[in-house]
Amino acid sequence: MTAALWLAAAAWGAPDLDAPADVEVDDDVTAATAPGAGGVDEAVELSGFVKPVFSAVYRGSALPRDRLAVGLTSSTAGIVLRGEPVDHWRYKVFFTVGAGTFPVLVGARGVDLDNQGGLDRVDVDTAGALGDIVRETSITWAPVDAFAIRAGRMPVPFTSAAQSADTALLFPERAGPNQVFLADDDLGALLELTLPEDRVLAKAGVFNGSGTGPSGGERGVLYLARVDLQPLGPFAFDETRPLRSKPRLGLGAGAIWHPYRAFDAVGFERVGVNDLRLSGSFRFSAAGLSVAVEGLYRLQTDTLTSRPLSATGAYAQGGWRLPIAIEPIGRVGWSAVDRTFDPRTTVWTEGGLNVYPAHGDAGRDAIRLTFVYQGEHRVTEGETAHGAVAAAVLTF
Repeated sequence: MTAALWLAAAAWGAPDLDAPADVEVDDDVTAATAPGAGGVDEAVELSGFVKPVFSAVYRGSALPRDRLAVGLTSSTAGIVLRGEPVDHWRYKVFFTVGAGTFPVLVGARGVDLDNQGGLDRVDVDTAGALGDIVRETSITWAPVDAFAIRAGRMPVPFTSAAQSADTALLFPERAGPNQVFLADDDLGALLELTLPEDRVLAKAGVFNGSGTGPSGGERGVLYLARVDLQPLGPFAFDETRPLRSKPRLGLGAGAIWHPYRAFDAVGFERVGVNDLRLSGSFRFSAAGLSVAVEGLYRLQTDTLTSRPLSATGAYAQGGWRLPIAIEPIGRVGWSAVDRTFDPRTTVWTEGGLNVYPAHGDAGRDAIRLTFVYQGEHRVTEGETAHGAVAAAVLTF
């Protein structure tokens, strides 16, 4: 179980910091949902976030060294540059830097333990290095409000949660099942269509597929389709919002098809794979109450074996934004992978509280504190982990 993974500062739009604190806010979110509505008139607009996260995780069945992990290992910060220097042409550059690093080899030396002139051991020196810091670099052409084409590196909008701004998530991180099935950021092109009155949002795109393959050495195009229905009016993918005066309903479905070929180290084809993923979502919000349910499915076949790999998962979450600047939140998730041969089931249970200490100010959503219990129960292996997370996110 990881601690928190808020990578964001408005993946589709900047946070609304101008709403009066004592006024109910309706879903005037056309700028956030309509692909042609940029909401950016300047050549350069800067926004970002700073997010320290403290986590403590206890795994009773792990090795003594790994039973208790405590620290600020998931703290991140991000910078977003965006603008519309030419009419109908927008850009977005989104960088994130986290405290988490991976070891890289910086030196090696042979050791002769018995002074016999032979090499008995190799000692290595490592240093921490940052991973990929680019979340999005894209250009969007929007000739009209209802139509846009975006190209570059971007999150793949396969699920409802993937379309939520990372600073607008109900919890410090997306649900466990979503992380299991979700494609990562990828290079590609996306066509976005908004039908009249923002009642229907449709997306279709092609990507390199580098975010879904097991080793990164695959070759094959990833195809994406996503449709979201909003019968009661515009409904942003913001999971935690100020009080709304009108109910909102969202129904969505997504599909990913990724046929690819994997090659060996020499460069010869090793296996051909067909990877199909499906998602369906339900969202509802009214008077500060927000509910989301999502189901996920995956079927993978290959040319080497006659045994398909299948997986299913789902989660449900909810929060109640109270006028007193607190928001009780809860979530339960489930996934079962490799169901056709060696099924492994995992259950996640989470609950806690969001606190808005700037309540009463115009920018009350610019700072949020989150206190959450996270439980991960690996049912098949009989292992359980318990974690506590305290996070703060300040957007600017």
